[in-house]
Amino acid sequence: MNDISRRRFLGVALGAGGLAMLPGVAFSAKKRAQAQPEPATAPATGSALAAIKAHIAQWTREGKPFGADQLAPDNEAQWERLVHHYFDRAGFTSISVNAANLCPSLKPVESMQALVQRLLDQDISFPMRGELAQASLGDGLEAVKTWFGLDGAKADFLLALVANSTEGNNFINNGLVTSGFFDPQRDNILVWDVNHPTNYDAWQYRKATQGWSEQSVRTLQTKMFAQKVTEDERKQGMLPSDPQSPDDVIEPLLRLVDANTKMVTLSWQSNECGMLLPMARIVSAVRGVSKDVHIHADSAQTFGVLDLLLDKVGVDSIAGSFHKWPCGPKMVGILYMREQTGAAKRFTPSIWGYDEHINTPADYGFAADSGTIDPNAKRFSYLGQQNDATLVATWMAALFHTGHFHPNLTPAKVEARIHHLGDLAKKALFAQLPKVFPEFTPETAYRFIATPTTRDDLRSSVFLFRTPEGIGAGDVMKHVYERHRFAIANLKVKGHELLRISPTICNTARDVSDVVAAVVDVIQAMKNKTLASNVHPRAYA
Repeated sequence: MNDISRRRFLGVALGAGGLAMLPGVAFSAKKRAQAQPEPATAPATGSALAAIKAHIAQWTREGKPFGADQLAPDNEAQWERLVHHYFDRAGFTSISVNAANLCPSLKPVESMQALVQRLLDQDISFPMRGELAQASLGDGLEAVKTWFGLDGAKADFLLALVANSTEGNNFINNGLVTSGFFDPQRDNILVWDVNHPTNYDAWQYRKATQGWSEQSVRTLQTKMFAQKVTEDERKQGMLPSDPQSPDDVIEPLLRLVDANTKMVTLSWQSNECGMLLPMARIVSAVRGVSKDVHIHADSAQTFGVLDLLLDKVGVDSIAGSFHKWPCGPKMVGILYMREQTGAAKRFTPSIWGYDEHINTPADYGFAADSGTIDPNAKRFSYLGQQNDATLVATWMAALFHTGHFHPNLTPAKVEARIHHLGDLAKKALFAQLPKVFPEFTPETAYRFIATPTTRDDLRSSVFLFRTPEGIGAGDVMKHVYERHRFAIANLKVKGHELLRISPTICNTARDVSDVVAAVVDVIQAMKNKTLASNVHPRAYA
């Protein structure tokens, strides 16, 4: 079982050294007392970028001792060194195994946010904010391009920083209709019933309130806790939660696509059933039916998980959040649009404001009364006031994921590691669930675990599973937090109340085995009436 005191001891031993290496932290109390006060006026223009780049250089130097680590996905010693160097586990009061919701931020991200906030406290002038804009929307987005495998591609894509996946999804939802690309009386949109609500309920809401036709929104359905569907179910557009092959996903999806389908909008990996869609095959299959279709992949559960290689996959747009799997800053996301098909021009922005240079569209030749706006990423970036400290910190997340800090780290190695943690989660569930489900076997796992277990290529590291009859998933989540200090999630999905664990690069292999053991310990205690029920009635639905 999880021993939080053991964790704290290791965290203090390993985390304190990492803290001491942060710029400006490694000094004695005597030096602190002798430190000179900050000057009354801010430094000269140009110093903000210099301070930011010095901070980056410091983290780059600190990563050099790890140069021999090749980071094979199952090399636990090397990944534990990475975890303890880049995460402040000594300061954690709980261990998050909940990347599908929220992750702790990397130390370089946290320290960069603190640095930029300090700069802003000293100087909020336009010249200062201009430097910060260069750091985030200039240098930072260039690093994100490398992260996405787009650094060598032609400039036929757009990248913008938005608030989160929710905002990115809603930009897509609103803009598609407003622009006139989609005619709700003639055309149709395909959604998946285990999409995130901002990519499912949002469409249903628009249909209900804007007088769309009955067939305007078509739904790919999921038969939960099933390996097969009937032929009639397949014809109606239903797939099993544990597909036996990618064809079990592609075939029912294609039953719903026709020449009037203007948009296919899917969660690339579902936070509600754990399935990782074969997106490249879906793109190819859908384009075989209609070229004039926009394919949006909600990437809240794949940004920071997969080596996305967007230019090769061919989706028209994605939305993602830095606060989930990438372990980046909170309250900022990414929106990508592929321009080869004129994707961005199909969309009218739902927010009209000004950009990082305090310019409106009119400053670029797009007068408001003309009804036009920039045919580039600015149409998604005219958001007005944003948190400069958060935006600049996205640069740090991108540099981490592309090996600028920790040598040899690549998006492909991150993907392999997260998938390996998923393998460990599956093994732990297979070993532990028989203790609370006597009828559980590897062959019947699909009846208890919503995440695909037959085909490991159809999942990554999002695992949703049942609790026994009479044991509330919300209660288990609360007790696991209070008794074992693990943060997990509970969801209500298609009438099923489920638990969810989702480990990522902030986790160790021990975290994965311990959290599953903690869940089973709590369920057994609840069965024995030594832990209370009905203590947490709320669940994300």
